Amino acid sequence: MPSKMSKKINKLITLNRFRGQRGIAISLAVVALAVVLTLALGLSLFSAYQLKSLNEAGNSVKAFAAAESGIEWALGNVDSANYASLCPKSGVLGNGATYGVTASLCGAGNKFLCVKSIGDYIGTQRAIRIMK
Repeated sequence: MPSKMSKKINKLITLNRFRGQRGIAISLAVVALAVVLTLALGLSLFSAYQLKSLNEAGNSVKAFAAAESGIEWALGNVDSANYASLCPKSGVLGNGATYGVTASLCGAGNKFLCVKSIGDYIGTQRAIRIMK
């Protein structure tokens, strides 16, 4: 059976062993929170960038569709005899996208009609050029 003195000595040894480790739990908690916060911030920035890229891709598709609408209009209405009176032409689509069509004679001996259509949707532009 241990004596009272040995119990006190054991208690003092145990207290002295942990005396230099005061506040380690708080320090570890702060470091863990900093790591979690850094990961969360990085993930949110990555997600925001991906969302912006996806939105710009959608705008690009709408701008290209507007440019294609201008080309379709030109194919149905413009030929080498009347291009000067019909172009430049612009239009607005139902989604707010716009297009602008220009035409000129081109190629060797100006034998071809070159048509260019630029579609624009919220600042994103796409162009299509054809020779007719």
